[in-house]
Amino acid sequence: MPSVLSRRSFLRLGAVGALGATACACGLQSLQRGTIENTAIKIFPRASWGALEPDLSAPVENGAYDALANPDGWRVYTEPLADILNTVVVHHSALNLSDGPYEIQQLHLQTRGFADIAYHFLIDAVGKVYEGRRIDVRGAHTGGYNTGAIGVVLLGNFESAQPTEAQLARLHLLLAHLADEYTLTHLAGHRDFQPGVTVCPGANLEPFLPTLAAEMGLEFGPDGYQPP
Repeated sequence: MPSVLSRRSFLRLGAVGALGATACACGLQSLQRGTIENTAIKIFPRASWGALEPDLSAPVENGAYDALANPDGWRVYTEPLADILNTVVVHHSALNLSDGPYEIQQLHLQTRGFADIAYHFLIDAVGKVYEGRRIDVRGAHTGGYNTGAIGVVLLGNFESAQPTEAQLARLHLLLAHLADEYTLTHLAGHRDFQPGVTVCPGANLEPFLPTLAAEMGLEFGPDGYQPP
């Protein structure tokens, strides 16, 4: 069963619960705060999609984190999360829509060498939000910028397709929750942190992000990012 997150941010913001999975051609105007009211967001837990346990013997995140001996290791934050999580990085999966959390975890474990799925949250085409990597564990989604960053991926390839209205609505709502829970300061796309390395989150998703950041009261882009 999904968990239901109903916090003061959701009462303030809500969600577009009736949106379908059609492509959005209207920008974020349909997602303004005054038009989306009082709907809680559901997060489908790892068990719902058959997540495997993390593999700490993975070649990239090999063993437990140690600031000196193993800085790239599996890091479980010991600091209060409200102090350490300050940035949201938005991605696209760049895969078929049929490839969900389980398929992405398999790719990350078997091909990328990560200890677990890289992202903390995933949003599919109909707006279902899935729990990915534990929120108290450092992600593996943005090289060199993972510490203190929450990775959110929308399923689909937004170099060739448009994000759906349902995906954008749930992203908006998820960000409201995260901003309420943690001390967020920045929002950016993956390519903003690694220009020339990746086109993620795709040419059709990236243009939505500056407006979304402004609505959340966040700085857009990587400037000012400071790892905790």
